[in-house]
Amino acid sequence: MEDHKLLRYFEGTASAEEVKQINQWIDADEANESHFHQLKAYYIASKFSETSKEVDLDQKWNNFRDHLDTVPSSFSLSIVLRYAAAVILVLGTGYVFYTFQFAAEQTSPVMAENVITLKLGNGKVVAIDELSDLPIKNEAGKIIGNQIGSKLSYIVNGTDTPGQVSYNTLTVPYAKRFEIILPDSTHVTLNAGSSLTYPTSFETMDIRSVTLIGEAYFNVREDKSHPFIVNADQMNIRVLGTQFNVSSYPEDELVQTALVEGKVSVYGDSSSYDPETSKMLRPGHLASWNKTNDKLQIKETSLDMYTAWLTGKIIFKNVPFENIIKKLERHYDVEIINIDGAFENEYYTASFDVESIEEVMETFKRAYGLQYQIEGNKIKIHH
Repeated sequence: MEDHKLLRYFEGTASAEEVKQINQWIDADEANESHFHQLKAYYIASKFSETSKEVDLDQKWNNFRDHLDTVPSSFSLSIVLRYAAAVILVLGTGYVFYTFQFAAEQTSPVMAENVITLKLGNGKVVAIDELSDLPIKNEAGKIIGNQIGSKLSYIVNGTDTPGQVSYNTLTVPYAKRFEIILPDSTHVTLNAGSSLTYPTSFETMDIRSVTLIGEAYFNVREDKSHPFIVNADQMNIRVLGTQFNVSSYPEDELVQTALVEGKVSVYGDSSSYDPETSKMLRPGHLASWNKTNDKLQIKETSLDMYTAWLTGKIIFKNVPFENIIKKLERHYDVEIINIDGAFENEYYTASFDVESIEEVMETFKRAYGLQYQIEGNKIKIHH
């Protein structure tokens, strides 16, 4: 197989005929499956911008092109289109990378049968079936919104009894995401293991205020006379109309806000909003509030790390392994038990776009020698 065809395949620019030829070519020999993934890992590695601070990616890309010349003609791969993951480990002056693919027949571990729930103002909890289309009613039985599949849309203001404000809480379990359109037309996407508490009408409110536990992406409808505030643990985010991501999981040390467009002000939960003391974010910047020392840090960031989850991807850039474990637990609804503290002091840059937790675990096993056993929804890892 010609080198330039392989390169176009990796870049996604190969023609349909070339893809067919490559698929036929890689279907012959299992011994070359690992070799193919190793080559693709070189390609993926050259695309990680943050890693360029640690390694000479231009040199690695040239090495990759040179290495293509040595590809044996008997090269094969059983399932190319289900490419699992590329991981780069940054350890001081050294790094390694590897990618691995499981066969399509592999199955996921048994997961808990968690459901999305909606808690009404009267305390009643309603289970939401993502395969159904149902009306949502308030305590008095009045329709205040509609659930269509994985999206809940509230009727624009005026659904509550005048003078009375009712609050609902939407809770999304691990391994799921859910969208909600609030009564002011603000669009919120909730990530796994998250909940949002909000009023079923903003009509009589000067400030549109919601409370988040977990992670959510907000696309806030602009209303200059009625600012929108997200209460996220020890951080408040005040906006007029903008798009941003907030991560505020109880088990995480940091409460983080990444601004995609518009502008927001952040300030402590214990204080009232003051334009003189609050901190303004610019697009492409991240605000991190440390819950331990009550300190706020703002820096420029790569937004894809904080928004990739919207499309089911996971991206880490120089992230501690223990934080990676937390995200994997939420993303796949599993419990990962680190028996001997394997790699807990290491930092990884990684990108996962896979369909099973086994593929992720196998990648770490093949690349770094991490051992694992899957028992139901529990995963035990060790050196």
